[in-house]
Amino acid sequence: MSVAEPDGVDASAPSNSKNGKTMAAPLPQDLQVSALRSRLTGALPLMMQAAIEPFDDESIWWQPAPGVNPVAVLALHCAGNLRHFIGRHIAGTDYVRNRPEEFDASRRLGKHEILDEFRRAIDEVRVAMDSLSTEDYAAPSRDPDGRHWTVYEDFVNATVHLALHTGQAVQLAKLKGYKLSDRVWGEAHAASGASRV
Repeated sequence: MSVAEPDGVDASAPSNSKNGKTMAAPLPQDLQVSALRSRLTGALPLMMQAAIEPFDDESIWWQPAPGVNPVAVLALHCAGNLRHFIGRHIAGTDYVRNRPEEFDASRRLGKHEILDEFRRAIDEVRVAMDSLSTEDYAAPSRDPDGRHWTVYEDFVNATVHLALHTGQAVQLAKLKGYKLSDRVWGEAHAASGASRV
């Protein structure tokens, strides 16, 4: 059984199959890739760093209630996710993920160690994106669990995941009483070129 091609999809475009279904993969436009890149390597990391900045080595592990991930865990989890799905499976790094360790609050890494790990992950995303042509984004997904159709979707999923946890980190910083700009979203997007204002 094949999936119907959406309007505007070139039947001669690369196709992917998953679970016995096929789909012609439209090529993402340079503008789409650029918008994705400016958010995944620019605006969202700037927002996460703004959320981390007011914390110290101890308070970065603060939880407002049991079961709520502290900012440290959110940043380490995002780093692990990006280094695994983008760094390893797209850029070809030798990173080996230990997902349970990302949530292990007993590690008590310092704020600067956490920022270094997060920045390393963003650098790997940049390397991956620099290595791909627009056509490469239409290639079959490199997700090891086969959840996506294309490499482009791998990046969209990574962006959505980072956006979710970045928003949580910003909210935790505000709950802790730290003064973040009410315009942290807009300022990060403008600083990264993801928006004009």
